[in-house]
Amino acid sequence: MRLSMGKKSIRVLNSIIFSLIIGLPFACTAIAQALLQVGAKAPDFSLKDIDGKVHTLSEYSQKKALVIVFWSTWSAKSPKALRRFEEFHKKYKDKGIQVIGINTENQTISAEDVKNVSSTVKNLDISFPILLDQGLSTFQSYSAIALPSTIVVSDGKITHELAGLPLTATENLFDELMVLAGEQPRKKMEPSYKPRYDAIADTNLGRGFVKKKLYGMAYPSFKKAIEKDAKYMLPYVELSKLYETEGNMPEAEGILRKALSAEPENVIILSELGHLLSKTGKLKEAVEILDKAAKLNSYTPSHYYLAYALGKDGHTNEALSSFEKALSLNPFDPTIYILRAEIFEQNRMLKEASADYRKALELLLKIKY
Repeated sequence: MRLSMGKKSIRVLNSIIFSLIIGLPFACTAIAQALLQVGAKAPDFSLKDIDGKVHTLSEYSQKKALVIVFWSTWSAKSPKALRRFEEFHKKYKDKGIQVIGINTENQTISAEDVKNVSSTVKNLDISFPILLDQGLSTFQSYSAIALPSTIVVSDGKITHELAGLPLTATENLFDELMVLAGEQPRKKMEPSYKPRYDAIADTNLGRGFVKKKLYGMAYPSFKKAIEKDAKYMLPYVELSKLYETEGNMPEAEGILRKALSAEPENVIILSELGHLLSKTGKLKEAVEILDKAAKLNSYTPSHYYLAYALGKDGHTNEALSSFEKALSLNPFDPTIYILRAEIFEQNRMLKEASADYRKALELLLKIKY
């Protein structure tokens, strides 16, 4: 049977997208990147502000902390985040805490975009620097997964990462910044969790083996990391991905369930497990787990994985609504378009599927090159 032009186009796009994904680093997903954030060296940047002045990470190296707020004018929660951080900036800018905003309006920021950004900044009466992320290179290098997102850098390393604007987590972040500024927090603070260095080292070693396709040497590295620090989630994710890559879905599922027993409310593990269950046909449980994850915070993958599970289970309208929620948080994640295209294709909406595959290809090419 001859394929229609729509199906031929989709097959070609699928082939190209698959080759690009294979060419990217193992577990190069929003989930793996989010787990890597805290403790990592902060990537450098050189960006112009809305007046054309260039700012770099190094110019803030003497500050006790640099707070980076990624935002856009079309993000519903961004104005609230900017106002909240403006209040904080006015109070603590002379105590070693610097706030900057990085606007991620579009992949290519036009003169009209700059005008809109400037107008928003003026209307909100924002006094801290607003930088323009032309090409979204900084957004991607910091592995931000939603808008708004907040990153805190101290001593050259990322110390906090916050997607969206969850009330409790945001207030906890302000308490920790107050401590850095030399003030007492508003409430007693529990010591924040930091993974063991030897567990991080074993995980990085395993990831290096995976990159070289030395899978047999990667397994023990990830397992050692888990033994050394059961609360460190990255080796669980990496080990599960490795099992999945080699077709061992029961082991992939088992390691994620083990992680969930250690951290029952971990949105990243919930999202990974839910998506794995979707791919193995356990759709009812997948939807339940992903719905729980999506309600925990504004973690973009939980929303598009939920959308995919709903679509696979035949709930197309609910699926498309969840995809729109994910796009409202981060329209620059190619995975959203790939998964939605599959649901469109399942429903014989070939024009829409083709458009989404093309958008995913465009974004993947920017990541790879």
